[in-house]
Amino acid sequence: MKSRNKLTEEQIRPKKLKKINEDKNRIDLNFLLKRKNRFVKVSCPACQSKSYKNYLKKNHLSYLICIKCNTYYVSPRPSVKLLEEFYKQSKVYKFFNDYIFPKTEKIRSKKISMPRLKNIIKLSKKFQLKKPSLMEVGPGYGTFCNLAKKSKYFSSVEAVEPTPEGAENCRKKNIKVYQQPIEKLNTKKQYDIIVNFEVIEHLFWPKNFLVSMHKFLKKNGFIILTCPNGMGFDVQLLRDKSDTIDHEHLNYFNTSSIKKLFNKCGFKVIETFTPGQLDVDIVRNKVLEKKFSLKDYPFYEDIIINNYEVKGLEFQKFLTRNNLSSNMWVIAQKKS
Repeated sequence: MKSRNKLTEEQIRPKKLKKINEDKNRIDLNFLLKRKNRFVKVSCPACQSKSYKNYLKKNHLSYLICIKCNTYYVSPRPSVKLLEEFYKQSKVYKFFNDYIFPKTEKIRSKKISMPRLKNIIKLSKKFQLKKPSLMEVGPGYGTFCNLAKKSKYFSSVEAVEPTPEGAENCRKKNIKVYQQPIEKLNTKKQYDIIVNFEVIEHLFWPKNFLVSMHKFLKKNGFIILTCPNGMGFDVQLLRDKSDTIDHEHLNYFNTSSIKKLFNKCGFKVIETFTPGQLDVDIVRNKVLEKKFSLKDYPFYEDIIINNYEVKGLEFQKFLTRNNLSSNMWVIAQKKS
């Protein structure tokens, strides 16, 4: 029997809105492709190695995989300035802000933001943080910040959001927000905990992002982030058919390689884990929509299509327990 509490892709990305979003995605992609003369080559964003193999091509973008740490990444990629221009004009981000986030906020709050908040409160209690201060970088619609503030667990809840729409969302929820990138933030305030969800994969050079957050953490403070796990099940199986692999996502770390990056930036990684719930559901939907075939994978076809209600749900639990899901958490502490 299907669990009522199971998170599904339809709940957070409704099909009737997803089609509209796909059209806007093409517009955004074309904006970048018309400016490929402003793309630049980069080394591995995790370990900075220049040794790589070609991984795949999608949407006229080249994905390389690092020989040393198995991070894969887009190179050449849009320059820092081009990325700033891209996100300011993005039709997808406006559509999410105007339609998808408002329509799905209730379910996202219950199934995504509230579990995140409970995990973070549990962590702070474990490390005996009393009335910790919290900053969220990239709050988007402000759902998590709003829940954190309402919990009254934190001494303060603030946000850093460079986009006008995102910053305004936070202000409407009475959250103090700095409307600029964290790399350009000018404040002497420091925080016990800094969180960011699904941000680091979008950045031109993640190392600068982490170094900037390091500066705004108190001694022994914590950073907690989520991002795709490039070695997770649905991403590895679907490859170029995966929605995770798109023009917005430039960096695909794994549970091992992201530790290398954090260590280089002055952090000690406490834990990495993959609590994702959607891998099997995502693959199943691709097959049912005839966008991917499992005919060469009879083992997965039996689990994901023929016996989904029993084997599929159990298989998702297996992926989650064994750090094989495509959604990754990282908990790291500022080195003293």
